[in-house]
Amino acid sequence: GAVGSAARGGLEFVAIYTGPALVFAGWWWVLRKMVRIGRSQRITSIADLLSSRYGKSPSIAVLVTLLAVVACTPYIALQLKAVTESFALFSVPGSEEGGVAAFWVAAGMAVFTVLFGTRSADVNERHFGVVAAIAVEALVKLAALTAVGAFVVFGLYGGVGPTMADMTPELLQVETTFDSRWAVITLLSGAAILCLPRQFQVTVVENDDERSLATASWLFPLYLLVMCLSVLPIAAAGLRWLPEGSNPDLFVLSLPLAEGRTALAIFVFLGGFSSATSMVIVSSIALSTMVSNHIVTPLALRARAETEAFSGDVRRIVLLGRRGSIVGVLTLGFLWHQMSEGNAALASIGLIAFLGAAQFLPPLLAGLYTRQTTRPGALAGLAGGAAVWAWTLLLPATGLLPAG
Repeated sequence: GAVGSAARGGLEFVAIYTGPALVFAGWWWVLRKMVRIGRSQRITSIADLLSSRYGKSPSIAVLVTLLAVVACTPYIALQLKAVTESFALFSVPGSEEGGVAAFWVAAGMAVFTVLFGTRSADVNERHFGVVAAIAVEALVKLAALTAVGAFVVFGLYGGVGPTMADMTPELLQVETTFDSRWAVITLLSGAAILCLPRQFQVTVVENDDERSLATASWLFPLYLLVMCLSVLPIAAAGLRWLPEGSNPDLFVLSLPLAEGRTALAIFVFLGGFSSATSMVIVSSIALSTMVSNHIVTPLALRARAETEAFSGDVRRIVLLGRRGSIVGVLTLGFLWHQMSEGNAALASIGLIAFLGAAQFLPPLLAGLYTRQTTRPGALAGLAGGAAVWAWTLLLPATGLLPAG
């Protein structure tokens, strides 16, 4: 997605990384406060945190949960789109439709997440194995992208100098990049690193030592910087050497394949596939916890209380609720992928999810640092922001409303 964004808009792609880097480098005290509150109050999700800051309001928890599910639907569809388009490059033309491939990818991810993400009914369970897998895929992804970048710079261009000379006229449009749109994307990506359920799950819920934030404050921005170094050379090479009309989102795979570097292409595919899988799994775990805790389990207990004596054992309800929620979330992602016809750029799909999650930022910051914001005010802000976002971005992206 970053390479595709760079090929289409030059340095604008940097904004997607600038926001998270600024948050971890300059707002570590906000992250520390979130982690401390999460530990002291046994917070299990961003819905749980927002609810606890407004008198443990069930209505806020339900609204945040619903908005999170809707906001993450295009985020999950983005991963399905990336994986299925990558599959298509390796497959025989016409061998399998994209929708069929997306269905089986979503089904496989659902099975894997149910098996490894919902073994226990303990909502405070930490998934150390999943976090370790995320760390591994992050290194694999970085290694794959760096390998393609090195191949482009030294294998295709023959050095850093020729690479920079080719990038300057096409991609380094500084005077038209750093404008109001760039600032807005930076703000949205910064909000996403705080508010997307997947990011909150990793940063707050799975955090077992707040001292790790001190390391993340410099290591995470450094990781993003190293990743960005390969993006522009790959974008420039794709525009120069690949046929006109090639999908910029697939330059990372298309370039090695076009040059006969099959082993490198397979390595890149594995890096992208592992990255997409980890995103979907952690997002599904976070969303299933929210849906189960704030919607499914309360409704099930209310229904049981009206029909029979309550035994006090809710483990089965919680497990079934979480597993059913995982299947439901991935089904929504698949449906969004089909409704949007898979024709949007990866970066634009991600920005839709970013803006949906950004609705949580004002009540989150107000709940952390003031006592003047009321529960009705938080509800009104969330509902109003969600309505505007859905009307102007979400529904047009699915084709249910005309764009513009």
